[in-house]
Amino acid sequence: MSGGTASMTEGNPFRQLGYVLILLIILAGTGIHRDFRGLSALPGNVRVILAYCWLSIVWAIDPSIATRRLALTTIVALSVAIAIQSLGVAKSIAHIRIALTLALFASYATVLFFPSVGIHQPEAGRDVALIGDWRGIYPEKNFMGALCAITVLCFYFMEQKHLSFLRWIVIIAAFLFLMKTGSKTSTALALLALLSGHAFRANNHRDWPLAFAAAMTSAFCFGVILLWYGEWLMEPLDRDDTLTGRSQIWRVLIAYISDHWRLGAGYGSFWYIGDVSPVYDYAKGGSWFEIASQGHNGYLDIASQIGLPGLAIALYFLIVNPVATLLSHPAYNNKTGALFIAIFVFCVGHNLTESTLLSRDHVLQFMIIVVICMIHTIDRNYQHHQF
Repeated sequence: MSGGTASMTEGNPFRQLGYVLILLIILAGTGIHRDFRGLSALPGNVRVILAYCWLSIVWAIDPSIATRRLALTTIVALSVAIAIQSLGVAKSIAHIRIALTLALFASYATVLFFPSVGIHQPEAGRDVALIGDWRGIYPEKNFMGALCAITVLCFYFMEQKHLSFLRWIVIIAAFLFLMKTGSKTSTALALLALLSGHAFRANNHRDWPLAFAAAMTSAFCFGVILLWYGEWLMEPLDRDDTLTGRSQIWRVLIAYISDHWRLGAGYGSFWYIGDVSPVYDYAKGGSWFEIASQGHNGYLDIASQIGLPGLAIALYFLIVNPVATLLSHPAYNNKTGALFIAIFVFCVGHNLTESTLLSRDHVLQFMIIVVICMIHTIDRNYQHHQF
């Protein structure tokens, strides 16, 4: 799972080859390579949005880069789906917890023994406010903050009663590291996600669909207002120091989306594709975000790449439909269901200030695919009276 920006990892052939090898190992280990039944492991939700992204390559500004980026996204999703189908939900969650614990341990070791690597140092072109923030094994504090938050959620919502002492050690260690990253967004969203998970278990499931429908309607209306009145709404935020400059990037994205709302630039064809990037046509010459690798808003980034229809498809199949299933199905009235809800709440909120949705192998995109694949597996087992 990567946390690097596109500029740091996009052209790394070893990284790309590594994921291909992982997929081949999974295919060989499960025996699925003999008849390609593994394709059925990929939930319909994921297949639909990936198909639309592949279609967008037809009109992509840079089809070559778009193909490489989307191939990586597809390989990661397929690997996750096949692994979960083979291991089952319980074992998959256990393996994820182990991986998160190892990443946390490695990050603490990096901070303690290699502080120049594990802690943000003064760097040319970097925000001085980052100095002293912990980043562990990741290249940037916000990515490490997201990993710490996911670790807290995965260990907090556990069905098992044993090893509770070790479990709380991991939770406390992850939360302390989260605080040291200085990632305010991840810290606030982690607390909100914990509350959401508790609320999910405490309240009558019959009340949730109506509340969810109201929330989705409000979100849709907000999106429409932002699109049509974005320039006016962004004026109070139009300062370089506001939201660490994110509002400057959002203005560019909103302007581009307003002009290209039907199709967008094509998957992976907006940021960091060279001189043909649309950002040069919409940003002021010399703006620092001309070399940015993301728009720091997952929803605006998706709309800029595959248009508003693509954004609607992505939101429905990656968020709305899975969450609606969780809220309406009795099989999820447990801590596993609460964990899934908490992860969705965190990822949805995180994409307001960072772009992780459909972002190849980012840990939050990875977790969204994991949860959707687990829901797919649980639903199938429930229908066969095995869950």
